[in-house]
Amino acid sequence: MNTTSTILIEDKSIVPAEFDKIAYRYDLATYFSRGYMDDMRESAKRLNLKGDEKLLDLCCGTGKSTLACIEQLTTGTIIGVDNSIEMLTVAKSKFKEYGSRVQFEQQDAMHLTFEENSFDVIFMAYGIRNMPDYELCLQNLKRILKPGGKICFHEYSLADNFYSRPAWIILGYLFLIPFCTLLSGNFTIFHYLVKSVLAFPNPKQFSAMLTKNGFSQVSATPLLEWRRPFMHTFIAVK
Repeated sequence: MNTTSTILIEDKSIVPAEFDKIAYRYDLATYFSRGYMDDMRESAKRLNLKGDEKLLDLCCGTGKSTLACIEQLTTGTIIGVDNSIEMLTVAKSKFKEYGSRVQFEQQDAMHLTFEENSFDVIFMAYGIRNMPDYELCLQNLKRILKPGGKICFHEYSLADNFYSRPAWIILGYLFLIPFCTLLSGNFTIFHYLVKSVLAFPNPKQFSAMLTKNGFSQVSATPLLEWRRPFMHTFIAVK
C-alpha cells in the first residue's frame, strides 16, 4: 500500500498543497536545523554577483533563500516564485522594507510565464528535487536565463561514496523526520523530503545533466561541516 509520502514522490504536482499545511511553522522547523541559513548564504556568495542583477528566486518558500540572495545585491532586484500560496504569504511579510526591489509571484516552476532571457541569475534552493521532470525544468530555466547568465541550485545531493546514503537514512529517519514532525505537526511532507533526497541524482550525475541540457562551466561544491556529504552548490552558465 502506498503511503501519502510515496504518492508525493509519484505525483509531485501535489507537493505545494503539503507545503501550504506547514507554511506557518516552516521557519520554526528550519530554525533548529544547524547551518540552514549559513549554507544558503554560502551558496549565494558562491555566485560572485556584481550586485545589480535581476534575480529569480525560484521555489522561494517563506523567503529564507530570498534573504540570502538580497544580501548579495546592492541595487539589484529579486522576483521570488513559489507554487505554495501560504508559503508566499509568509515570505511577503518579511520584505516590505525593500519596496519594489523584492516582489513575489505564485507560479508553477514547470510552467513559468516569464519571457525568454528575462533574468541575469536564477537561484533555486531545495526546488529542482521537487520537480516531476528534472530535464524539462532545466530546459525551461535555460529559456528564461540571459546568455551568460548564472544559475545556482542549492540542493541535497548525496556524494558518491560508501557512507553518504546510509548516513542520510540514519539522519533522516531517526532525527529529521521525528524532530520536524514534532515542530510542524506534519509527518507526510518531511517523510517525502527525506525519500526525495534518496531518489535525487548524485553530484556527478546532476552536473552531467546540466551539461547535457545546454549549460557550461558547471561546478558542484559541497556545503560546510557535517553537511558536506549531503548538500552541494551547483553553479552553471547559459
